[in-house]
Amino acid sequence: MQDFFNNNASLPELDSSDREASLCPDFTAIDFETANPAMDSACQLGLAVVQNGVIVERRDWLICPPTERFDFTYIHGITWRDVADAPDFRQLWPEIRPYLAERVIAAHNVSFDINVFFALIKRYRIEYWHGGTIDSVIVARRLWPHLPNHQLSTVAGHLQIPLDHHDAASDANACAEIIRQAEACQAGIAKRVMRWYGKRG
Repeated sequence: MQDFFNNNASLPELDSSDREASLCPDFTAIDFETANPAMDSACQLGLAVVQNGVIVERRDWLICPPTERFDFTYIHGITWRDVADAPDFRQLWPEIRPYLAERVIAAHNVSFDINVFFALIKRYRIEYWHGGTIDSVIVARRLWPHLPNHQLSTVAGHLQIPLDHHDAASDANACAEIIRQAEACQAGIAKRVMRWYGKRG
């Protein structure tokens, strides 16, 4: 992970053309794919880190879920064979933690991804997360109400964002890009729709 997470002084200064982007909070866009309807059955996590209005890093991990049951292979293409030798979420948490702990989390339909995250926290008894969330569905509904729907593929297509739908890395990147483009149209929209879980830092 890059040093900008640990040393804000190393970040570049924003010039005047970037000042509107600075109104966008720093956040990590995430997407979980699950093996089956159980919320703790995450089999892939993708993320895109936004700092000063710019995507500065993208990551993804395959995750070994608690059981071999895969009902959603037809959606994301992941099978038990793909993840059988992957670490589980508890083993991955030290690597994932810096991207999520004490950061605003964004997702397209954020309630799903946050509930997956909370289910993993409960199963693996890792530290409880609290912080702000941004739902790019809500952002898209406010900025582009004329769209026929606000599914990720529809919004991404409208904004000409490349998307390999249900690949977690691609979905997370699209979420981040939706919020960035929304901020370019209406600076401060992300902060206005933010919802908080637990105590504010």
